[in-house]
Amino acid sequence: MLVLLTDMTLYCDALSIVSNRMDQIPSKDSMPGSLYSDLAKLYEKAVQFPEGGSITIIAVTTLSGGDITHAIPDNTGYITEGQLFLKRDTDISKVIVDPFRSLSRLKQLVIGKKTRADHPQVMNTAVRLYADAANAKTKLENGFDLSDYDERTLAFAKEYSEEILAIDVNIDTDTMLDTAWKLFQAHFSKAEIGIKDEFMKLYWKKA
Repeated sequence: MLVLLTDMTLYCDALSIVSNRMDQIPSKDSMPGSLYSDLAKLYEKAVQFPEGGSITIIAVTTLSGGDITHAIPDNTGYITEGQLFLKRDTDISKVIVDPFRSLSRLKQLVIGKKTRADHPQVMNTAVRLYADAANAKTKLENGFDLSDYDERTLAFAKEYSEEILAIDVNIDTDTMLDTAWKLFQAHFSKAEIGIKDEFMKLYWKKA
């Protein structure tokens, strides 16, 4: 069973109003001091039944002014096992999963074990190259000249967002990994990728 809680921001705002009317001492951002416990009672209810079946809870939180440090997302990040941070990518005019702010505390128990062995290396490489693209974009916005590598990271980031990060993309893990390899090879050399030779031999397609 999947339970979708929307929108937790409105729920927390209601808690704030009630606590203020009860003359409780407010905490960060006028939220009640009990906010962490109030949210934990709702969030920490994922269940795996011995006989089969499960309950998974996904809570949706909108950010006030895009502020991830606000008390609501801040407390949510401490409670939940993981989070998907969604933002609008102006380069492709779509909502994407932000790889910098999304997290999973238990991913190391799964990737490369229950998924393909190259998964951890591909993930780390893709995020590193995406970070290089973010740095290149900052250089561009500040009027600095871009190197050939900078230009290629920007092209990679745009295609990476379009083909993997966009929320309208619906592909399985192996297809995602194959897509990442395709993008690596289209924009970078083997040395720039820096993935172990054992995986390069398997997934780096010869021209």
